[in-house]
Amino acid sequence: MLDQTGTIADKLRTLWHHLYTERQLYLRSHGQVQFVSLSPLAQLGLSAVALCFLSWVAFTSVNVVFKEQIIASKDRRYVKMQAGYEERVSQMQASYDELNGQLVIAQERFLATTRELEAKHGHITKIIAQKQAANELLLNMRERFAETREDMYAGPRSNTVLMAALDLNGAPRVSRRDTAALQNDTMSRIEQADESTFGLGLIFGRASASENDANDPIQARLSELDRSQQTFINTMEETTDRQIREMEALITMTGVLEPKTFVAQVVSEGVGSGGPLISLADEETSLAGSSEEAAFGRQVYRISRNLDRMAGLNIALSHVPLGTPLHHERITSDFGRRVDPFTKKFAYHSGVDMGAPFRTPVYATAPGVVTHAGYRPAYGRLVEINHGNGLRSRYAHLKSVHVKKGDKVDFRQLVGRVGSSGRSTGPHVHYEVWYKDKAQDPSKFIEAGRYVLTFQG
Repeated sequence: MLDQTGTIADKLRTLWHHLYTERQLYLRSHGQVQFVSLSPLAQLGLSAVALCFLSWVAFTSVNVVFKEQIIASKDRRYVKMQAGYEERVSQMQASYDELNGQLVIAQERFLATTRELEAKHGHITKIIAQKQAANELLLNMRERFAETREDMYAGPRSNTVLMAALDLNGAPRVSRRDTAALQNDTMSRIEQADESTFGLGLIFGRASASENDANDPIQARLSELDRSQQTFINTMEETTDRQIREMEALITMTGVLEPKTFVAQVVSEGVGSGGPLISLADEETSLAGSSEEAAFGRQVYRISRNLDRMAGLNIALSHVPLGTPLHHERITSDFGRRVDPFTKKFAYHSGVDMGAPFRTPVYATAPGVVTHAGYRPAYGRLVEINHGNGLRSRYAHLKSVHVKKGDKVDFRQLVGRVGSSGRSTGPHVHYEVWYKDKAQDPSKFIEAGRYVLTFQG
């Protein structure tokens, strides 16, 4: 092994001395000869310089020869890089456009939902105002009827404003709800709902509301608000339907008045009505929007019509003599066929007799105009009041009369005092109700008036 290594080294030294032996270059100039001695190291340096020079020449030659190919290769790499960059930019632009489109859709949905909620809020506000006006009329009527029996029910009992006409035998029963509490809760929710409440929960639209309710508190609150609005409207419609049926039942209880005909007759004489304007000339156009919006609008329209009907019914009821002329009525003789107290034979009795002590106050059972205030042989001292719409009431056998012909009287206004004038056997008031010039049974009118209020302890 050592021999081989030594042999290689010897060969390299031999090659070195052979190639790079000291050489002399002779230069002859102007007859003189000079020489330059080149050592092995100098020769090695010159060889290296020559090698570098030749390499540079070879590189430049190849570069010149293959210049176009090199440029084309570089261009291809550049084009490929540019295409990749443009594709990346295009993808980013598409992502941006998609996000921007979603934002525009979200804004449109936000504005649409906001407008829808505001419209519903406006309708509900108008409905509530109209309902309050109708309730005031109904409350005033009930309070007036409550006053007619305050002496009869004097004591620690409190009256609850509650229609009871539908509690009659055979009448349909309708569930009752505390609409006032629901109304206050719903309106408070509507008034507290601002843009921060609506906000980002509308990004994905109403279609995905049910999926996001569990995880999105804003969307959950929106859904709750929408349900509260719908619940309130449903309850309002049910309540107004029930109250209309109750008031119509009261009118029907008189036995002679047909609700729709009588209300139309009263309204035609100048009773006004109102409510939110919701045109239904072209239902599909006027209630444009989603089916939910259209259904809500139609429901609000029905409620508005119901409230108008309630207002008309309230006015109609206020013209019907449903009260009693005495605080304590004690009927001593009924309407219709009876034994006459003077002849002791069967005869027709055109009213009811209510016994009471002398000078007991006698009150008007409905507002109207006095058409007679004086003496008639059979009736004695008589007061007749025209309530309009074909209705009249008479109060006979009075001891004294406190009104005169042409006077306008209010409900429960004093018109006279109990006596025994005319064809009478003792102190009482003979009370008649006439409709279209025909005597009717006053007991039915009084009984209907009793169902206006239900007293509870």
